[in-house]
Amino acid sequence: MSRILTAEHIRKSFGNHTVLKDINLNVEKGDVVSILGPSGTGKTTFLRCLNYLEQPDSGKLTIDDVSVDFSKISKDEVKRLRRKSTMVFQQFNLFRNKNVLENITEGLIYGYGKSASEAKDIAMEELKRVHMEDYAKMYPSELSGGMQQRVGIARALAPRPDVILFDEPTSALDPELVGEVLDTIAEVATLGITMIIVTHEMHFAREVSSKVVFMSDGLVVEEGTPEDLFTHPKEEKTQQFLQRMLKRDEH
Repeated sequence: MSRILTAEHIRKSFGNHTVLKDINLNVEKGDVVSILGPSGTGKTTFLRCLNYLEQPDSGKLTIDDVSVDFSKISKDEVKRLRRKSTMVFQQFNLFRNKNVLENITEGLIYGYGKSASEAKDIAMEELKRVHMEDYAKMYPSELSGGMQQRVGIARALAPRPDVILFDEPTSALDPELVGEVLDTIAEVATLGITMIIVTHEMHFAREVSSKVVFMSDGLVVEEGTPEDLFTHPKEEKTQQFLQRMLKRDEH
């Protein structure tokens, strides 16, 4: 395995509130990493720091061949870093005034310099991958939440990023739509694309991940294989969290 992402000593505060205290994470190429933890513990903030949607106060990050020091990052480095990963958002973040196809081609044309015809070919290929090619001409308002999120996944795949970041991709969905999105992500996981997923879906994290990270109070408390973490968690905080979540899933 070769290392694709290294985050070192990532710190982030909002005013007097320190959200990320000292986060370190290593991700190998092709890993599917699930980040678990209580709400308000900094999981989403950490994810957003990885592609500079949030500006960390300090720390270092390497994705593939781009290395940055957040305490002295240049505009050019921000641009290069952002091209290394894409994000699938909780609330889909699709352009309401663009159809499904345009939601994917816009970024490819204006962000990655693709020609219109090349962008369309890539977009249709990725829509096909998430079983949405028949909806290319429809607008987000005509789609269910699950369909919109599958378009979001196609959009994240289209630039062929080194890493795809998923920020609780099912949390805004009605319960009956969660399965179709999780199935789509599981299919994407088989492509060998590196993925980091913030999720509350315990069963999914256990089945699909190659590595699970448990965060609490702005720190990584424990990490390991799904088997390690779900069957033999070492830390008391991890044990309590999993007991609570797995009990919830039984109801």
